[in-house]
Amino acid sequence: MSSQLNPSIDFSVRFHLQIYIYRKFSWVILLVRIISMRSYDWWQARLTKEFFGVDQAGRPLLFFVDDQEAVRLHGDAKVTDSIDDLCTAVAQEAIDWRGDAYRQIYREALVWKRSTQEGPPPCLPLLAVCVLAATRMRGEGGRGAHAYYVRLAELLRPPPGFQLDDHKKHLQRDYQTVETFWKYLDGWLKEREGTRGFSTLHTSKGRERIGYAQSQALVCAADHDRLAPFFKECQVREPVALLRGLRMWKGRPRLSARLRGALDKNNEDNLLGPLLISIAESDSRVPPVPNGLRRLPLRITAIDDPRNGWTLQWRAERVDGVDGDALTHSGGHLVVAARDTGALYTLSGDLPDLCQGLTAGVTARGERLGISLQPRRHPLILQEDPLGGWTEVEKVVPHTPSLILFDRQGEAEARSLVAREGFSWEEPEESSVDGWFVAADVEFTEGAGARARRPRLTGGLHLRLTGERRHYLVGGEPDLVLPPGVDVVRLDGAPISITGERTELRGRGLAAGEHMVDTEVGRLTFHLHASQDIVLEKTNSPKANSEQPLVQVSTVIDAEGRHTDLASTEPPVWWHERHTGLCGESSAMEIPDSAVWLVIDHPDGTIEVRMSHSEEPRITQVTPAMRKFWKVMFTIERPPPEKLWKRYLNAVLMGGRGRG
Repeated sequence: MSSQLNPSIDFSVRFHLQIYIYRKFSWVILLVRIISMRSYDWWQARLTKEFFGVDQAGRPLLFFVDDQEAVRLHGDAKVTDSIDDLCTAVAQEAIDWRGDAYRQIYREALVWKRSTQEGPPPCLPLLAVCVLAATRMRGEGGRGAHAYYVRLAELLRPPPGFQLDDHKKHLQRDYQTVETFWKYLDGWLKEREGTRGFSTLHTSKGRERIGYAQSQALVCAADHDRLAPFFKECQVREPVALLRGLRMWKGRPRLSARLRGALDKNNEDNLLGPLLISIAESDSRVPPVPNGLRRLPLRITAIDDPRNGWTLQWRAERVDGVDGDALTHSGGHLVVAARDTGALYTLSGDLPDLCQGLTAGVTARGERLGISLQPRRHPLILQEDPLGGWTEVEKVVPHTPSLILFDRQGEAEARSLVAREGFSWEEPEESSVDGWFVAADVEFTEGAGARARRPRLTGGLHLRLTGERRHYLVGGEPDLVLPPGVDVVRLDGAPISITGERTELRGRGLAAGEHMVDTEVGRLTFHLHASQDIVLEKTNSPKANSEQPLVQVSTVIDAEGRHTDLASTEPPVWWHERHTGLCGESSAMEIPDSAVWLVIDHPDGTIEVRMSHSEEPRITQVTPAMRKFWKVMFTIERPPPEKLWKRYLNAVLMGGRGRG
């Protein structure tokens, strides 16, 4: 009977043997690595200098490598160094022709990921060959994946014994790893915020793997300067309109043959459009923070003020080792100072204008810190911040309450984000910055599969009394949205019937307190509060003035539940709180005949409502602006004694159907 080693023992022996060999002969292994990857490493350094050097700061990445460019770059190699051409170096030194094709480069990339990442990921020669293959996709063969891998196989030749079709499949089988390399490069560029160039890497639906290489095969570096006059003439930043304008542009004949060829057809528009927008936007970006200064992270924070709505503010994160600095910008001098051991700086002096910062960016320089805040060309995602408010994030945390901040140009993209997460689009709310709006009550997921497995609450009359989520007024309960296939739901332990896509929780006699919704895929907890139990924080109100009347009507409400702000003899507090720039006195305004209720702001910050005349409510719908206003009315300190007021409150709940 033949004896065999136990598999686990056999593995242990081989593992420890490998460790012993590595430790004993590590210098030999390192020498072999240096010799075997000499040409590949030369190309890595050459491509880094050409496309990712410090001289590329503030410029868009155009990683264009065709046959002519590859020959030019190789011409810099010394004859005595015996450096192979680009494709030979990658094929013979980096591709694994026995196992996973890109395994060796992937190991190098993992080491790079654990390093300080001073330079770009060690995959540039391979990515350059991928772009070169994309530039060869002309003539017969089309521009699909099959044609691309044929060109790639023509460039990366294996040792003798492989047939063309065999090694094409070998290169294609593990190509998802190459997609990972592109993402590493994109992330590295973005983390450096333009100091090594701005990323223009794009892919598109159906070309998730080969799209990155194809996008870089469309525009060469010379096209960047040639396109500058066009971008000045055409200010539109929408792909279809931008491409239409470029095809009609009088300077088109001066563009490269590759770009002209792409414009002659439309089969690459889904890659070319976003690429052109990235190039155009990079020209209007603010310069990166110069060497020698630490970058000060300046972000947008939104505060949901119960009375003033969504108020935007600046938030500056503390930089280790820097307790404070004074930074000069176009609007004056910004002073940042650390307080105790807090994570944020306190801001004083001349704060950058919020509207200007969002649309044009912010550049500020101090002795130790610098700010290079890019213009916001796309909607911002803000998520609940443990330090208070909602703060913009670079990476979305799944299943966290979120806001989308956008201007009118970004509304289509904001709608797309909301629809992608399975939410219905609601009328956005205005923010304190003119022209910028907030889409609230959105949660992001890790993908469609994750979204399909989670129930959620939507709408309702929200209350944000603390940093916690899911607080509502009694009578303004949210709706329950269930994933497909869920048909058993318990509310506070009792089964409830399901009514289509949205199940109303309103009208079920729920009392103030905590409530739980249980399904087979998870539990949701929410809290209800009676209006008489709510105490809103008082805003900073001006002190009483003996020359002013003790009672001043600021707002009136009509029978349809709409409110109208009346002009007062003094500018309202929020004129100054929101830095509107308004000044002077406004003229008085008479109370209209349609006013049923008079809303009075008292000098002590409390609100009183008095009836002007009796008229039954005719509230048929409640807009987001009305909801925000009426949430305050539900919690005022001095409600009117008339029973008619309660009928108005109930009409608001009925008109809005409890939905936000």
